Amino acid sequence: MTSLLPPPQPCPSDEILGELHERAMGIRLVLTDVDGVLTSSHLYYGHEGIHLRGFSTRDGAGINWLTQCGIPVGFISALDAPSTRQRARDLHVAEVHLGSGAKLPILDDICARRGLGRHQVAYLGDDLHDLPVLNRVGLSICPMYAAREVRAACHWTVPVAGGDGVFRAAAELILRTQDRWPGILAEFA
Repeated sequence: MTSLLPPPQPCPSDEILGELHERAMGIRLVLTDVDGVLTSSHLYYGHEGIHLRGFSTRDGAGINWLTQCGIPVGFISALDAPSTRQRARDLHVAEVHLGSGAKLPILDDICARRGLGRHQVAYLGDDLHDLPVLNRVGLSICPMYAAREVRAACHWTVPVAGGDGVFRAAAELILRTQDRWPGILAEFA
């Protein structure tokens, strides 16, 4: 059986890396879908019908470091789940927009309120409902198991599955490109 996915690339080529760095330099806000990016695309239902999901602590560290460096983070998800709201509270996520599949108007509202252009926004998504935003931001990123059309639209496909550090990789790219990574490392020296 032939896989529909291209083989994961260990790191972007020099040409792609140069474009990614150029795009990452101007990022002032990072927005992300939740299911399939911050979590696997699986929902686990408990006996009372409440669904559960796992969030990566590595992604959480990336969110904290971006915020610490003055780059706010936001969640935009079609699914409004208590677990997502709690994770957003735990990480002090600046923008939380849950329960709407119409993500482009949310992007435009956030940009207008914050005085940002779309080119100053990075967005992480994995499925077709993310395409309107992915096609219009300065830096678009997806996990390796994103829909084929999403992978084709994104500037970078991170070679890991959703929930396994996709956001962390994006955060590191932005922080390293903007020369903020040495300050993060200094905390642990």
